[in-house]
Amino acid sequence: MLYSGESQLGESVLMIFVIILLVIIGIPVTRYIRKELYFRSDEFVNHKDSIQEIVKAHNDILQYAKQVADFGKLSFNDNSQMQAELGLSKYENTSLHNYVRDRNVHDYSNKNVRASSLQVVKRAHEEPIKYLVKYFDIKPTEENLQKIEAVGESISRVENAQKNLHARKASIQKDFNPPKFIKKHYSRELLEKTGVAIQTIIIDYPEYIFEYVSSGGNSSQKTTIKLNGIVIEAIEKYLAERIKYAKSAKAQRALMTNSLRQSIKARDNFTCQSCGLSIDDEEHLLLEVDHIVPVSKGGQSVEENLQTLCWQCNRSKSDKMAS
Repeated sequence: MLYSGESQLGESVLMIFVIILLVIIGIPVTRYIRKELYFRSDEFVNHKDSIQEIVKAHNDILQYAKQVADFGKLSFNDNSQMQAELGLSKYENTSLHNYVRDRNVHDYSNKNVRASSLQVVKRAHEEPIKYLVKYFDIKPTEENLQKIEAVGESISRVENAQKNLHARKASIQKDFNPPKFIKKHYSRELLEKTGVAIQTIIIDYPEYIFEYVSSGGNSSQKTTIKLNGIVIEAIEKYLAERIKYAKSAKAQRALMTNSLRQSIKARDNFTCQSCGLSIDDEEHLLLEVDHIVPVSKGGQSVEENLQTLCWQCNRSKSDKMAS
């Protein structure tokens, strides 16, 4: 039998519990209602209309980057310590100790995976460019150098576009001044409501893998070399140093590097040499460096054959040349 004081205490505890429960449930519900009201408000609608041009430019670049990201695959004095430190390769010990039922097996179906000895796998991590060229038969020829340069150009464009998209998103979010709770809890929906595509550009870099699998299948290790911009430039340099040029114009060939791209943009005052648009006109203008005479037609990566174009003019030029 409960005494009166105990009964009142129990009721108080129950009341406190009910209040806490209502608060826990009520806060997100209230926040959701406030969010819906905001997105239907004149303030939001008016701001959405005012940034449509920025949003369109953002989404156009997003689609362009996706198109350029189709790199295809290669068919064909390095500093080993520096290469490892730059992270040009990724080394993994993928052994499954005491694992009996499913054994590790070589991936013979993928031409970009090479079955290797344990020593080769480890050395490929230490000297990734040397071993990539050697074991995947990328011979130091002018043709292969042109192929790797073409892949490097595509990767550079996508990496450049990726950075540009991040800057544009940050700018849109900075200029937008919605309530704090919208920014904190509904930032993704905010971008969706304004029409900004929120997909992330995931660059599908080509990969080459050295893989060791023990005879029993319990031990497996591999080194993965991902052909990002840094690795591409390292391969270009490695091949160029090993090509024995004849005494011809080819001997004067330079390589397209990131530093060269930046110097060309600076030389051209960060202005498109076709339409005249510059970063002074558009803060987040996506600029690219173009070969006036394409490499495929004998053009070289030298200053007099390079120009700065905005992404739209560069795309238009590529389309015309392709046709």
